[in-house]
Amino acid sequence: MGTPEKIYELVKTLPENQVAEVLDFVEFLRQKVQLQSEATPQTVIPKGTLTGLRGIGTVKPDKPLDFRQAAGLGQDLWQSADVEQYIQQERSAWD
Repeated sequence: MGTPEKIYELVKTLPENQVAEVLDFVEFLRQKVQLQSEATPQTVIPKGTLTGLRGIGTVKPDKPLDFRQAAGLGQDLWQSADVEQYIQQERSAWD
């Protein structure tokens, strides 16, 4: 039994939400390989731009994305937020 068959057998035993996560990860890996195999960049993603995994499509960054550089992005969105209120709101959604 090859690796794809082993993966298929394991995935069949997972709940639907975890199967969806596996699918998302496989799609991400496929996009990553496609991006790496393209010889010339089609679009340059500016340094510091945080891009979601979905929707990357055929965009090729000028260098590999490093999410460690994302530290501090969006901090202006939180400057006027009441952190305690936000935490309580999120926790109430857990119930």
